Amino acid sequence: MEIDLTKLELKLMNILWDKEKAFVNDIIEILPEPKPAYTTISTMMRILVKKGYVAYNAFGKSHQYYPLIHKEDYTHTLLQNTKDNLFGGSLKSMISFFAESEKLSSAEIEELIEILNSTK
Repeated sequence: MEIDLTKLELKLMNILWDKEKAFVNDIIEILPEPKPAYTTISTMMRILVKKGYVAYNAFGKSHQYYPLIHKEDYTHTLLQNTKDNLFGGSLKSMISFFAESEKLSSAEIEELIEILNSTK
């Protein structure tokens, strides 16, 4: 399974993760203006099926799509790949990068320390 999703693919996956099942028209209804064409979303859903992220139940000519991967599993794999590929496998380097680039407050840093200490 490819882990890299395009922005649109990820947007569609987020809709499916939230709704659990959806027809193309349900997805289009949720998307912001300007609404994409039905055929565009239908094509993107077929791509997600081909990539192994989504399956569907057929109802005549309509398809009700549902995710095959949990959001947490996707997020874990994506972040693991990011850690390995951009930070040499170092969680410390990854956390340091985000702590510095996000300009965390002292309270946020303390909260993170508490979270880290509770996972021991």
